This record gives sequence, structure tokens and C-alpha cells, in this order.
Amino acid sequence: MRPIIIKKLEEYLKNKISDTQYTIKFFSTKRDQKTTGFVICQIDPEYKSYSRKCATFGWIYVQDLESCNNLMNACEQFVKEHRIRKLRGPINFPTYIGGIGWQTSGFHNPMMVGVAYSDPQSKALEYLQQVGYEIESKYTCVYVTESAWKKGNRLDPSIRLEFRTIEGIRKLKSQIMEIAQNSFHSVLADAPGGETKFETMMNIYDSLPEEYYQLPPDIDLESYFRVPEFIEAVEDCDFERVVHSAPLAFDRETGKLVGLIFALPDIFQIWLGEYPTHLNVDTAMIDKNYTGRGIFSSLNNIGQLACKLSGFHYYEGTTIWSNNDRAIKTIFPHAIPIRKHVVVQKRV
Repeated sequence: MRPIIIKKLEEYLKNKISDTQYTIKFFSTKRDQKTTGFVICQIDPEYKSYSRKCATFGWIYVQDLESCNNLMNACEQFVKEHRIRKLRGPINFPTYIGGIGWQTSGFHNPMMVGVAYSDPQSKALEYLQQVGYEIESKYTCVYVTESAWKKGNRLDPSIRLEFRTIEGIRKLKSQIMEIAQNSFHSVLADAPGGETKFETMMNIYDSLPEEYYQLPPDIDLESYFRVPEFIEAVEDCDFERVVHSAPLAFDRETGKLVGLIFALPDIFQIWLGEYPTHLNVDTAMIDKNYTGRGIFSSLNNIGQLACKLSGFHYYEGTTIWSNNDRAIKTIFPHAIPIRKHVVVQKRV
């Protein structure tokens, strides 16, 4: 898989560096003609930290403290030239292959799309701290152990759950962006989202093999599942055309989109020629005016029911911010922490 990831990163960098309107720089260090370190520094217009513009560094590799110091000094000078005063990382764009943060535990777990994987032998994090970077945010990835959450049995009757095709989800783009702006960027420490991430997620859904959409033969959905919200959602769609891992919630009266979960199939498995069986529960958003109505848990319940039919059996909630109390209280009782990451920052 390494050659594929390197190729994807190369394609990304070629595209960004050739764009004269995009702010990005690649730095490297050498000793005796041998590379001792490199880092990518950029100012992505869609990346926000606590809802504010921020510079990032990522894909950092260093062999020694001197190389780390030289690289980060170069990054700091670069962002100061662009009048930015905060530098965070590692944020490894494109995050669907690079992920967020420096991994500190859980190295034995399989790699997952959208999750950072760091060399357990590297001293990069130690070097970063020695040159003035402080750990500012901590994140946890969890293995979801329970398929049915009790709160999902008490969905507000004013809410309707649905599955839609990729084309149907694309038509909701403006509503999805609105929910993201209101429920995401004002809360999270690291939010590399916006339209670019939306298109990336849609492209991942597009990459699913045709078998994903085909139901097991002779299955009676209504007798197989006894969840009313699931039955209603299935009856309202062509179940062999919709995205099973992207359940949506709507206000029955207004038809407004009020919540969603986007779980991404592990594209790494597809690149290895395997049928995808792992899901990254990447994005969960609820309209701030509709919290406390059982929407998140209900979306989880029908999403897992649908995905079981598609052959998925591994669900991982990824990059959950330690300060996001609502997410922790909702997700952690149904899951086991399996890996951790940290993000460092420095005022420059």
C-alpha cells in the first residue's frame, strides 16, 4: 500500500504547488548529501482551528534534533511572511490518507483511511517539544462494540431517517455545509473540512465495488429487522442504490436536513484488492437546534443495521477530541479506545 499512498501524496502536492493561489511549501534538510528530514507547511483556506484561520505542518520526518529545528524555523518564517501567527500539526493533507495528529498509542491496530499512522520508533514528537511546540489537543480513536444504542430507541417522532444515493447526498451539499459550519468549526480544535472534504467523501463512496450495493439473496428486510425507523427508511428508497453508511435525519414538517453520519469504507482495503469490511465513522453532525432528540444514536443504529447487510463488521470512531464532552459522553459508553493522537502548536 505504501507506493499507492506515496503516489496519492505526490498527485496532491503537484496539484497544490502548481496552483499559484495556494500557499504551500516543502522543506527538507540534508547532511553529506543524505536527506535527514522534510516537512510540508501550508495555509489551507478550509482549515480552521477553533474557527480561526491557522497554518499547519504535516508529513514530518526528522532524524535528529538539529534537522527538526531547521525545518520548523523554516516553517515559522514562511507562515510569518503570510501574516499568520499560529502553526499547528501534524495535519497531514490530504487527511483521508494522512490524518490528523501524531500517533502515540495503538500502533498494532490496522491502518484506517483518514487516521494518522506514525512511526513508533520516531522521536519527532520529542524533538518538536524541544524546539518549542506544546501538545495542545489530544484525540482518541475507538472501536465501536455495540451496534444498538438505547437512546436510539427514543427518536423524537418529528424526525424521519433516510438513506439516499450519492447523487441525492450531493444535492444536499448546501445544507450539509450549513450544519458543518454551525456544529463543527465553532467547536473543534482541528477542522479540515469544507467543500474539499465533502467531495473527498463522495469520491470514496463512488469507489465502492458494485457488490456493496447488492443485498444478500432472499432476504426479507421487514422480518429481518424490527426497528421502525429502519423499516421506514428502507421502504422510502431503492436500498440497492443508496449509501448504507451515510444515514440522514430530516425534520418531518419542514423537510430540513438536521443530522447525518458519514462512515467511510476503508479505501486502504480497496487499494489492497480486498472487499471493504472496515468503516471509519468519520463525521457525525447534528443541527444545534435538534440536539437531545436521540438523532445521533438512531442514525448509528440504522447505519450499523444497513452496513451489516453490506458485509461491514468493524466500526471505528476516529479522531474524537478529548474536550468534546458531548461526543465522549455519547460514544465512549459503546466503544473501546484503541489509539491516541496529539496535535502540537506554537505561536510564532
